[in-house]
Formats: sequence, structure tokens, C-alpha cells
Amino acid sequence: MKQKLSILLLICMAIMLVPATAFGAAAVSVTVDGTAVKFTQAPVRNTNVTMAEAKPLVAKIGATYAFDTKSKTATIKSGASVLKLTVDSKTAVVNGAKKPLTVAPYSLKGYIIVPAEFVVQSLGGIAKWDGSSKLVVTSPAAVTKLSKAKALDVVQKYLQAHEKEDLKAIQAAWLPKYWDTDSVEDMTAAFEQFDMQIKVTSNVVTAFSASQVTIATEFRVHYVSESYLPDEMVYETFVLVKDSAGAWKIKSEDFEDSHVELPSAPAAATPEFTSSVNGFVKQYVAALNVEDTDAISAMFTAQSESKEDQLDYWDELFADYDSVFTVEDPFFLSVDETKGKAAVLVNYEIEDEEEEYNYESILYLSKDSEGQWKISEVLDLL
Repeated sequence: MKQKLSILLLICMAIMLVPATAFGAAAVSVTVDGTAVKFTQAPVRNTNVTMAEAKPLVAKIGATYAFDTKSKTATIKSGASVLKLTVDSKTAVVNGAKKPLTVAPYSLKGYIIVPAEFVVQSLGGIAKWDGSSKLVVTSPAAVTKLSKAKALDVVQKYLQAHEKEDLKAIQAAWLPKYWDTDSVEDMTAAFEQFDMQIKVTSNVVTAFSASQVTIATEFRVHYVSESYLPDEMVYETFVLVKDSAGAWKIKSEDFEDSHVELPSAPAAATPEFTSSVNGFVKQYVAALNVEDTDAISAMFTAQSESKEDQLDYWDELFADYDSVFTVEDPFFLSVDETKGKAAVLVNYEIEDEEEEYNYESILYLSKDSEGQWKISEVLDLL
């Protein structure tokens, strides 16, 4: 009788030495980015935790794995993230910080079994239990790719909102604390003046973290309502951060550069129209040569936003130098003879006491109520 009891006791002790997760737990499957992971030891579910063989799981999510037999510690790395798990310890170390585990890693037939959800999430991935028999994992790389795509989409839709003149959508794209309420008036004025088509030609993530992304964007602006205006390429940098709900929002929008898309051939115009524009440009240059700022001022429209800057520039040049301006016939970028509008590229050859140099600008011209040419705006090409 005593011998039977001793044998029964040994059996019970042996059973107690086997981890609960390796005995009597239901087998489950694990997929990473839609593909099933092949394990030597089948994963099991215990205490709402999926315990899975470390090496196949880590390899499938694109991380590296190393095991120190002396300390019984597995080191898992993905990008800048480093995770350390020790067999039979409920304390993990993530990027140097200690984190508690619901279930400790263990060794089974020489294979290291780890809490799958914790491993995936610690490295920036997503792990979701389907409530039945499958753990669905999105790898850190796939999470990053999706997050970048969402950020790029925010910028794309933000620019589309400008094209649609949707102020509500424009404001909604910003994190509220960074939204500039003063910009509404400027946007409204621009929408009233121009009907624009915006096409994004390049939208690239240049810096990324889980909480902030920097995007370099290039887009072409086509002025539909003002056909005489040439297309313009604009270069901007956006910085986006996540709001409290985890959605990307614009923190800053910085203008970097722009240039006009110059056509290879001049726009067609009738001889009469061409002659009148050329004559006006010559009058403008004549006023520059005699340094007549009053005459120059009178050549601008009252609504011109470029007028003051241009007059300041010429005043400064006249004060410092005695310059001689000569120009050839301007290059017609765009023409609308019906509305009496044109955009012309003017190449000034300037000679002063010190040097000779060239200076280019685009004059946006329109006829006033009396049929006289006026300068609406000036774009200097540096």
C-alpha cells in the first residue's frame, strides 16, 4: 500500500512540474499579415494569453531572436525596440524598462514558449484574439506601412479640401491647438479670387515615429478661372502628430519653394494683342530707366498685392545704383484676349556702375475699364 502511494505521489509531482500552458490547454493558430505561422510546438491559449514558440513567431514579424542558455533569457529586436524575456520570470524588460507578464515564458522540449501578444505589441505590432481559436497579428512593419499611408492620406485630402474650397474639412485636418484662425480670412479671399485644381505629384514620408511623421509634398496648381495664369509647382513640408484618438492631424505646414511651369513655346496671340502688350512693357521699362516711381505706381492695379514690394525694391535700387534697363519682347506664357489678360515673362538686362546682370520676372497683366493695361501682380524669378 505504501509503495502504491509513493508511485502515485511521484506521478502527481511530475504533473505539477509541467507548465499549465503545456497541459490541457486548447491549441490555437497564429497568422501574421494574413499568413499562418508554422510552429514545431503548437501555440496554446491560457489565462487570455496566447503562448507561442518564440523563434517562428519572431521571424515571421520581421524581428531578430537570440537566446542566452546561461541566463535563460531571450533577446528580441525590431528596429529600435529591444525586448528581453527570461524563462519562468513574470518580468520582461522592454527598451530598458521592466514590464509585468500575466504568464511567464517557459521551455518545452527545448523550445522557448513566450506570450505572443506581449511580444508583438512590445515591438509595435498589433495582436488580436478572434474570440475562438486564432490570434491575428499585424507585424510592426505592416503597422508602420499602414500608419504612413494614413498620414499621407491626410495631406492628400487636405489639399483636395483646398481645391473644393471646403474650409470645414481644411480645419478638421489640423490638431486644434495648432490651427491658425487668422488664416481663414486669407483662404476665403483666395477662394473668391481663384478657382484652382490641385494635383499632388509627390507625397513622401521623410521622417517617421509612432507619434510624429514628416512629409515632403509637391503639388501642381492649375488656375481654372484665370486661364491666363500659368501652372505653379509648390513644395511644402508637413508635420503630423496623433490626436487623443490616435488619428493623424497636421501640426505644421511650411512653404519651402515654388516655381512657375513655363511652357516651351509661347502662347498664341493676335498681332494687335501682342503689339499692345509689348508697347506696355516698353513703357514700364522706360519708367524704370528714368526712375519715375509715380509712373511705375500708376501702372499697377489698385488691388495688386505685389505693388508695394515692387515699389520698395525699385526705390532701393534707384537710391543705390544708376542702372540702365533693356528688354527684348516678352515671352507670352498665357493669353486671354476675351478678358484682356496675359502673363508674360520679361528678361531684364541691367547694367550699372559695378556690373551687368539679368533679372527675370513674370508680369500678370489685365486691362482696366478704359482698356488700358495694368499690372495685377509680379512674380520675380530668382
